Amino acid sequence: MKLLAVLVAASLAGCASYPYTPAPTLSYSDLANIKVSSKNCGNVDAITADLEEQLRRKHILGVNPEDLSEADREYNSRARVIVWSLRIGCNNPDRYKS
Repeated sequence: MKLLAVLVAASLAGCASYPYTPAPTLSYSDLANIKVSSKNCGNVDAITADLEEQLRRKHILGVNPEDLSEADREYNSRARVIVWSLRIGCNNPDRYKS
């Protein structure tokens, strides 16, 4: 039992020495340049989590769209288009065929 406690403490101490550095907040033009294709399907959860983090950083995650400024509404809608394009497109194998 003591060994387990020591291993847990050592692993937690190791995590503290490598702090998480978040990615910079994306601009609307950065979001607009994101192209969704079948190549993204393996990373749907990670991409969705990253986009929700972007919305959280801008303090617009979960905010009613009618309560947002025009710029925030456009940003929110573009992020949501990407998320839903992946969720729907990756569940429909013929969506991204050219």
